[in-house]
Amino acid sequence: MALMLAGRVVEVKGNTAVVEVEGQLKEARLDFIKDVNPGDYVTVYYGIVLEKVSEEEAKETLEHCSYHRGAKVEMTFSLVENLRF
Repeated sequence: MALMLAGRVVEVKGNTAVVEVEGQLKEARLDFIKDVNPGDYVTVYYGIVLEKVSEEEAKETLEHCSYHRGAKVEMTFSLVENLRF
């Protein structure tokens, strides 16, 4: 499962942005985008800032990600009888 985050940049330190995601601070590298400033909204994929987005796009990204705490997770188990190896 891919982890796409989105949030607001609170600080830029060299080649790293500190991004607030649902009240938690996450560090993300700025390898692919350089024009990022505090107050910008960004998407983050595996610790790398991919793009700047609007606040609405950031909220929408979080709503559609399966890891988001509001998402419903279903687990299904099945039993197999007489399983031989």
